[in-house]
Amino acid sequence: MTNVLIVEDEMPSARKLKSMLELVAPDLKVCEITDSVQSTIAFLSNNSVDLIFLDIHLADGNSFQLFEQLNIETPVIFTTAYDQYAIQAFNHNSIGYLLKPFGSDKLKAVLDKYRLNTQSPREQSIDYQLLGKMIAQQQVQPEYRERFLVHYRGKLKPVPINDVAYIYAENRGVFICTHEGRIYDINQTLEQLSEELNPRQFFRANRKFIVSVLAIVEAHLYSKSKLKLELKPAANTEVIVSSDKASKFKQWLAR
Repeated sequence: MTNVLIVEDEMPSARKLKSMLELVAPDLKVCEITDSVQSTIAFLSNNSVDLIFLDIHLADGNSFQLFEQLNIETPVIFTTAYDQYAIQAFNHNSIGYLLKPFGSDKLKAVLDKYRLNTQSPREQSIDYQLLGKMIAQQQVQPEYRERFLVHYRGKLKPVPINDVAYIYAENRGVFICTHEGRIYDINQTLEQLSEELNPRQFFRANRKFIVSVLAIVEAHLYSKSKLKLELKPAANTEVIVSSDKASKFKQWLAR
């Protein structure tokens, strides 16, 4: 049995990867899921694994910080949303990677490569710190959505992204609410919008809400680990940040 560590700060993504591994590679066992640099260091300092799936952006920093503090000789498969220019760095260093979003076929292919390398290991020394610098230099700033085009009184109206207070799903529809309290129907899912919106300005609070940092008045402790948001304009339902996102939300809000 091959023991696997998943390092991913988005718990839904981690669970999805775990489920996919159970289907395509039943000989692999996910023994732990960590979501930050520090929790990963704590785990690897006392445990060994055979394979690591490693996201680049974690709750408390960049995953390349791990290689500055630990001597990691375990094979690593990066799960990344970086563009094709940064991917060249991975190819150059013969590292397995999965470009998000990925499906079972891509996962199986990278695992086949991993198994081939373990059966016929090649002598190679990977400078992960140098790799991190290469990716940082090659990374092109992503282009995020700048406006919505909505239907309003029989016409098309552009709504600048800075006018949007929050986006929510309700009754099979998705709507934007502006800072002035105007509601517009849009023909996109929250999943699609999560990829298109600037993550410094917008946060996916839960399954039904994406909120702008400019709309947050206060965040109240809702339970031991959840947060309740007070928004302006007020939402027509409670906006709760789930326990698995609360820590990341607080870091995002404090930027």
